[in-house]
Amino acid sequence: MEVHRLMSVWKRPTIWEWVLALFLFLMLREWLLPLQTLTDTGILWPFYAIVGGVIIIDLLIPYRWLTLPIKALGLMVLLHATLFDKPFFDSDWIGQLYGQMIHDLPLAFQQDWASMSILSRNTMFDLVLVLLATMLTYLVLEQRQGLWFVFLTELYLAVLDTFLPYDASSGVVRTLIIGFLMLAISHLMKMMNMATLAGKRSRIMLNSLLASVMVIMACIGIGYAAPKAGPSWPDPIAFLTGKGSDTPVGVMKKVGYDNNDERLGGPFLQDNTLVFIAKTNERSYWRGDSKDVYTGVGWEKGDREYESILDPQTYTWENTMFQGLETKKVQATLEFKGPQQFPTVFYQGQLKKVSNYAPPEATVVYDKMNQQLEVRAGKINLVQLSEKNGRPEYGPNPLLLKLNQYKVETEVPIVSEKAVTNAGTNYPDDIKERYLQVPASVPPRVRELAATITKDAKTPYDKVRAIENYLRSSGKYKYETKDVPVAAEGQDFVDHFLFDSLRGYCDHFSTSMAVMLRTLDIPTRWVKGFAPGERVGTDAFNYETLEVRNKDAHSWVEVYFPGIGWVPFEATSTFMSPVRFNYDLVTSKPEIPVPLPNLANQTDGDRGNGRFNELEEGDSPAGSGIKIPWQVNAGLAVAIVVAGIIVWRRRQDIQLWWMRRQLNQERSSEFPDRYHLLMQMMERVYTRRQPGETLREYVGRMTLPADKRQDLRYLTELYERTVYGYKQMEQNARTIAEQILERLIRQLKP
Repeated sequence: MEVHRLMSVWKRPTIWEWVLALFLFLMLREWLLPLQTLTDTGILWPFYAIVGGVIIIDLLIPYRWLTLPIKALGLMVLLHATLFDKPFFDSDWIGQLYGQMIHDLPLAFQQDWASMSILSRNTMFDLVLVLLATMLTYLVLEQRQGLWFVFLTELYLAVLDTFLPYDASSGVVRTLIIGFLMLAISHLMKMMNMATLAGKRSRIMLNSLLASVMVIMACIGIGYAAPKAGPSWPDPIAFLTGKGSDTPVGVMKKVGYDNNDERLGGPFLQDNTLVFIAKTNERSYWRGDSKDVYTGVGWEKGDREYESILDPQTYTWENTMFQGLETKKVQATLEFKGPQQFPTVFYQGQLKKVSNYAPPEATVVYDKMNQQLEVRAGKINLVQLSEKNGRPEYGPNPLLLKLNQYKVETEVPIVSEKAVTNAGTNYPDDIKERYLQVPASVPPRVRELAATITKDAKTPYDKVRAIENYLRSSGKYKYETKDVPVAAEGQDFVDHFLFDSLRGYCDHFSTSMAVMLRTLDIPTRWVKGFAPGERVGTDAFNYETLEVRNKDAHSWVEVYFPGIGWVPFEATSTFMSPVRFNYDLVTSKPEIPVPLPNLANQTDGDRGNGRFNELEEGDSPAGSGIKIPWQVNAGLAVAIVVAGIIVWRRRQDIQLWWMRRQLNQERSSEFPDRYHLLMQMMERVYTRRQPGETLREYVGRMTLPADKRQDLRYLTELYERTVYGYKQMEQNARTIAEQILERLIRQLKP
């Protein structure tokens, strides 16, 4: 008997309930997919794990009060696995999480999301996702109310497709198919529970479902194949803003590698589109190009000197960027898998050789000034493009060729701090003429700020580090990609970032560092390419497989040191430079402190470039040093104790409410199962059933009003007839039993 009662509570879901749960998961997946395109989210599997876990837990465990601690434990395991390196049973990470949440909770109420740490934002988003999935499992799987969710999902995708750079056309079709199938199964299950069906229920269900699938596919097929008129409202954003078809300055665009850098700034959306897959023995930045002329609003190239390399596989580059430093030999194979290819050859460190490229009929044109390699179609030499001042001007043939794959052999530097510190300031004339250019429009306060930051620095290297640390670590500047103001017409880009907006992304940080160093007579240039990417595997030779996506597009700074050459530096706070430094500087003089501003009233910078971005591996979460006032902990402890006392004193009411809710949810169950739940409620409210006591004896012993006793005796007789007499209840008797059950549930009070 006890085993039967236990099984009646822990009822296993049917195959159709599992199918319905799968469709709900796929619907929720359509809500999560746009995150990688429209936000800085790196990967989605933690969110999928949350949604799938909540659905499975709610399907298998009927007691909602029991699912709450299980979901909380699962969420803690997921947060630990994705955001912490410490052991799970180490209390330090729990204290760090708790401290950061308490610290950032007021910011959440103020909706100041940018000032919150990535740890708090991710934790709060995960909590909201758990609550949302729990609510949807109750409404869609238990209450069979799914039509509104299908409509809301279609509306959500339509808004994203119309107003944001997200192509939701395939998502709309998927949602239509999944949603209608989910509604069909839900409706058929409800009909089966309400009516007495002859024959096998599974066969009837399957036949009805096949008919629904055929109708859905026919409608979608006709809609897909039918001719469609062109859009009558091609640009809703321009229509709403009243700007016609012209793209306004600062319009939201997608991140990615682009050769046009004449006007920097403005917000952008993260784009997770795959660009190439690389296999390499070293993680480093993928250098694409550099530019030397700062115009006040962006970067351009000055005079260029091209070399046409007809056979790149036999050509060897020698010391094109640096010399006299310890190096590591690197090999990398790049294979472009995504929809985008580039005529630019991306490489790490200093290039030595290019080979195994496809298509093979190509000419590599080498820009000696900027160490950029571009590919032209066919075996072609330099051609005369135009005449300038009466002299012919030569350049590469403009017919670009985008390679599908190639192999590069390079060497990355291990920079000696002693060498760059002692490099001095004896710059060659051509370097000073080309890489110290600053437009007259740069305001004096930019120069004054650079001088103030480096007032205690003695060498160019000390000045470089001082400005780099100021931009990265002062806390004054926030990494931001969406809420990025655009400089007014005529205002300098660097001046606007340093003194007005105080927020931006890699282009803002790197350009500001390059320009400030130039005002200090230190030659610099602006470099662009890709960050190392995300490691997805390792081969038998211990070469890492990296996926590089549009969101990994990046810019940084190269600084010239006499006798050494160009050394890269990283000004953006959310990126960790992969360049290795050998801190071999030995001196008897006291170390010069890096000048930083007063941080007393500053908040941590926004970690806006992705939840699981491996470029942030060197940083620890911001909450490690937060001290929580004892009053906050005491208040939380008192609240927990008071809540526990209230729950304990009202435990009978809570148990009764929960069991009444279980009875309401088990409307589709067989009568014996619902009768057992009713008897459990009776035991909670009136008196316990004695060991060995039959149901009829127990009902007769209870002190009940006459009408309740009569109703309960009738239900008990029906139960005994059904269970022990092996008789199927008639439809009329079932209807009467259900009415009596409902009446007893409504009247039952502790």
